[in-house]
This record gives sequence, structure tokens and C-alpha cells, in this order.
Amino acid sequence: MSTGGIPDKARAILAQRRQYAQITADRHMKEINDKIPEIARLKAELADTGSELVRTVLANPHNIEAAVGSLKDKSLALQEKIKELLIKNGYPEDYLKEKYFCPYCDDTGYVGSRKCACFTRLVKQLSAEEMNRRSPLELCDFQTFRLDYYPDTAGQEGISPRKQMERVYQYCVRYAEGFSLKSASLFLFGGTGLGKTHLSLAIAHAVLDKGYHVIYGSAQDLFRQVEREHFGKDAADKDTLQNLLDCDLLVLDDLGAEFESGYYTACLYNIVNSRINAQRPTIISSNLDSEQIQQRYPERIVSRLLAVYQSLRFMGKDIRQLKAAGQ
Repeated sequence: MSTGGIPDKARAILAQRRQYAQITADRHMKEINDKIPEIARLKAELADTGSELVRTVLANPHNIEAAVGSLKDKSLALQEKIKELLIKNGYPEDYLKEKYFCPYCDDTGYVGSRKCACFTRLVKQLSAEEMNRRSPLELCDFQTFRLDYYPDTAGQEGISPRKQMERVYQYCVRYAEGFSLKSASLFLFGGTGLGKTHLSLAIAHAVLDKGYHVIYGSAQDLFRQVEREHFGKDAADKDTLQNLLDCDLLVLDDLGAEFESGYYTACLYNIVNSRINAQRPTIISSNLDSEQIQQRYPERIVSRLLAVYQSLRFMGKDIRQLKAAGQ
């Protein structure tokens, strides 16, 4: 599925929702007609009020207001009788109404001529799912994160890597549990193989389960895709950059591993700055330390990563090497 097909897929989902609501209402109507025949008679009488209004207006065109008022009162009285009969027989008073997924647009995707918020949310959700389709979001969770891989001996900083990583782990768990659109942005940094990707994926997995729209990807892959679309090397109907700016949580992995270019730097600044201004949380991980970040990126990016983001330092030995050695 290409990004260009997402709006059409969203419309198809809305159409399915609308059809389901109508089929359910029809099934309820058949059930009530069989069990409470009086309601079927009242519904038929209610349907006749429209024709009765036309006949009344044609017969006396100078007294339309009185005719409309009288038929309105009659219609309301019939509806009230139907509700009373439903409740008396143990049904909710709205049992015969269509129960649409969205009460604002009745699952049409539009309120008047404007797109409904439900349609916009659905497009964002489908876009995020498409971008995450090949990502390892399902491979990591908090339960599989092991602290025993980290040395328990204090180093020059006066704290052991295990103690530091226990703090980082607990912070990430609390972050995921309490995630909201007002959550802080995080900057995870430290050497290779220390669990940055594991914990960022665990957060992303937990936030996805809460129903938020999450996009995960490496800085290199996402910047390359944005560049291809910008210079017309990919489908014109894709808009990866807008998806990165709009998602509820963006997880940008392995910052610093991307090819150094002015375009990528500008892309990074746009993403970081725009999401800060929009108050949308972002998680960025990097194998670079704060000094290397300052050497690699301009001050306008560094100041935001190191001052606006909550920094989490990862310590220890390369876990992948320990696993490869059978430890």
C-alpha cells in the first residue's frame, strides 16, 4: 500500500463502519417488529407524517407554520411512545438508531463540506502503520530488558553502569506508562550496544498499545526517504516529512549514523524544532556523546537536544558482544 492510497483506504474503512451501523440498526428493527408489533405501527405512522405535511400545505398554503407545528408535535409524541415501549420491554430507548463510530459525521468522513477529525485521525494512523510496517516495533518490550548485562562496579563517575541503567530503565517504564501528548522529548545517548534501541522500541510498543500514532525509524532511512520525495525521486503522493511532523510520538533512532549533508541537517532541525513548537514528544537515540553531538551539529540543533530534551545517558559494555560471547 502506498501513502497515496491511504486516504482511499480510510474512506473504505469509514464506509465499512457506516454499513455495519446500518446493518445492525436494520437487524434491531426486525427484532423489534417481531417482538413489539405496536412499535412497527407507530414507526409507519411516523413515516406518514412527511406525506401528511405535504398534503396539508397544498390544501392550505397560507397556514404553513401552524401545519408544521402541529405535525412536529405529533411526530415528537410518536417518538416518545416508541421510546416508552422500548424501555418497558427492556430495551434502551435508542435501540433502533444507527450507532455510528463517529457521532459527528455519521462515518461519512465529512461534516458539511469539511473533513471530519475522525477522517484525519484515521489517515494519520494508517500512515504510521505503513511507515512502521518493516520496523522491529514488536521485537522489544520492557520485560526482555536485562540489567544483569551491566557491570555492578562503580567507575570514575562514582556510579556503576547497572545502577545508572536501572534508573534509566525505571524512567523509561514510567514514561511509557504515563505517556501523553504533553510528555517530554527524550535524548538517549551512549556507546553502541547499550540498549538505547531496545528501550526506545519498548516505549514505542507501549505507546502504540495505548492507541497513539507512533512512527519509528533510523535517522538515515527517514532522512533518505524525505530527500527522495523532496527531489522527486519517489512517488509524488507520499509525504513522509509531514507524517514525521504530525505523529503523536516520533522515535528517531541512531542519530549520527546518517550521511553528513546540509539537507539532512536542515531536515533534522525542521523535525526537532517543528515538533517542539507543536508540543509533540520525540525520542532521539544516538551513539554520540554530548561533545560529539556539539561537534557534528550546529548550535541551533544542539541547544534543543541538550537543553529542551530530557537526556538519558546509557553506560556499560556492548551487550551484543557479550551475547555473542555467550555471556
